[in-house]
Amino acid sequence: MATSFILQRLQQLPHPVLDTQGVEQVASNLSEALEFLGRDPDGQVSAHFKAWKEYFGEREQRLYYCNDEVGYNSWDAPPCFKFNEWYLDSQLYAISLRLARDIYETLGSFLTRHPPEALNTLARLVCNVADCANEVERYRKVKVDNPKFAEAVWDVAGAAQILFLVGFQRQGQALSIAADAPLGPVQAAAARLRRLADRKGHSGAAIAVKADGDGADGGRQASPFYNTPGFRYQEQIWHCNICDHPINDGSERLWTGKHDAPHGEYLCTTCEDAGTKFNLCQACWDTFQEQVQQASGGGSSSGGGGAGSSRAAGPPLHNVRHSFQHVGPRMTRHNDYYGTRGDSSDSGDPANPWGRPTNGGASLQRALRRLGERYGIREWF
Repeated sequence: MATSFILQRLQQLPHPVLDTQGVEQVASNLSEALEFLGRDPDGQVSAHFKAWKEYFGEREQRLYYCNDEVGYNSWDAPPCFKFNEWYLDSQLYAISLRLARDIYETLGSFLTRHPPEALNTLARLVCNVADCANEVERYRKVKVDNPKFAEAVWDVAGAAQILFLVGFQRQGQALSIAADAPLGPVQAAAARLRRLADRKGHSGAAIAVKADGDGADGGRQASPFYNTPGFRYQEQIWHCNICDHPINDGSERLWTGKHDAPHGEYLCTTCEDAGTKFNLCQACWDTFQEQVQQASGGGSSSGGGGAGSSRAAGPPLHNVRHSFQHVGPRMTRHNDYYGTRGDSSDSGDPANPWGRPTNGGASLQRALRRLGERYGIREWF
């Protein structure tokens, strides 16, 4: 019913969409179907449809997507990019769009939690079956309690789901795929696994971007904490200028649903106005506040001889006359946070979780529109 409704609506647009490429199989409504096809609300092909590019950030060990024509970038691929990949797989390997979508999304979800090298064993297992056209018996079965398999695949969250999607089934302590299982799903997953394990992205043409400080032009040294627990979803990692501790901006909490909320950081606006950067983590900020109170004659706020008090008795961590701004943890997945960190560009207040985007990416605009419809708000800034 919904499928025929979407088809009917697509054909009734001012610019009718006649070649739907089967989008009705994966779209839940007209708006989503148009996004998948890269079309405007009136059905016309978007002017920026082909401007999306795929990148692999060596610093973050993650894929991301940019559209220079609209000045927008995202960790998540745009709907039109995803649908194009699903459609290609469905045509090349004779599988349904839904299955092509599930393979893509499962692998994409896996890579948000694990670096590409975690795919190596999984890719080898699936590619062995695909390369022999499922005719070699020893490639069709693997023991779950095999230590190497358990460590590299079975115990890695999300890896086994990929095997189940392509036709593997569990029988006791073994995973096996039937000799007469369709080859399409295995071949589709194998091709995508090869590209992702080689850091070539879903498209096979991802542009590698070196970490800061790796190129000939120098740049700041990349943080060693990128893609480590607590920082896997963080786009930029700043370190405290005193203790060199990495500052968690709350990105992982947003993506994984963890309950912990980091403190954020404290940015010296006086230094920033002078053209330099200086920030403090929460622990160093507490110490610095004791020093500020001591300098003003107020004594130590800790009221005792703890470790914090002894440290506060030393030389000031920074000029006590300087002003600081607290930059709280990230409150939204949208790409407006880093423009509100107190950078020189006038892009908003860090206390405002929505920021003040100048061009307003499509994802953010959709979210604002939904909130407007829900609460009756029509003007946000």
